[in-house]
Amino acid sequence: MGILSRLFSNGSTRPACNLFIGTSPARMIPVDDPTGLGGYSLAIDKLIREEAPDVVYCQSGDPADLSMVRMSLEYLSMIGGEVGVAEQLPDEEVAAIFGVDVRTYQGTVIDPQGNAASYGR
Repeated sequence: MGILSRLFSNGSTRPACNLFIGTSPARMIPVDDPTGLGGYSLAIDKLIREEAPDVVYCQSGDPADLSMVRMSLEYLSMIGGEVGVAEQLPDEEVAAIFGVDVRTYQGTVIDPQGNAASYGR
């Protein structure tokens, strides 16, 4: 097995990674934090600092393990200011992480600058 075999899983062009974050589903970057020791928060901080997104998308590279996605959403809810979206989790769970009802969460995803955005924690 060469280095590329270890970096890329299942023949995809996406690196094997337990977390991807980005400003849209089409612009996801891998986060190197296999044990959840804080690399995810540094990557989120950098993304926010450099791109100032209203919405941060979080996705697991392993759909069987969504723990890093949940940790990232919890971090986003703690720092505030951005909406976290995780398409691999039900809206009800993401809304609960952000401490809002589902309709408020969904409204904020649609319009991050709208009235619903003021109802976060």
